[in-house]
Amino acid sequence: MIVWFASGNLHKKKELSDIFSVDFLSPYGGKVACNVKIPADAGVDFEPEETGSSFVENALIKASALYRLLEERRPDGYANDSKQFSWNRGDPVIADDSGLCVDALDGRPGIHAAYYGGKELNAAERNALLLSELGDNPVRSARFVCTMVLYYSPDRFFIAQETI
Repeated sequence: MIVWFASGNLHKKKELSDIFSVDFLSPYGGKVACNVKIPADAGVDFEPEETGSSFVENALIKASALYRLLEERRPDGYANDSKQFSWNRGDPVIADDSGLCVDALDGRPGIHAAYYGGKELNAAERNALLLSELGDNPVRSARFVCTMVLYYSPDRFFIAQETI
């Protein structure tokens, strides 16, 4: 079984591959090995514009955009066997959106965490910017939000969100 991950991030792909490295029991008998692929594995350019106002909206934007691309281009390795799963026209797509929400900054960087301060900044520079914006504010509470979407088709998807 192939699961497409709506990301270009090789580190995230490895993390998801590690999670799915076990064999799953198939409802049709036997075991199903799960192979995680990203668009680059099929030579597909994928950089959807994340225009949502929430983690859920952005994860859905990425999942549906990759699903449409796969349906249109049908790259090597893409399965479309409606007989295998009546509720699934093709391989499932997983997408995520996550970020740090800092209370003293009214929830920023939030959905903009990946490019906070601009795309040219690296992680250390974004952290330094965040700390400088906090200054000596004694309120240091924050939470990390992660939303995952498992997308089978435009009318069948699952959303999970965790805040820690």
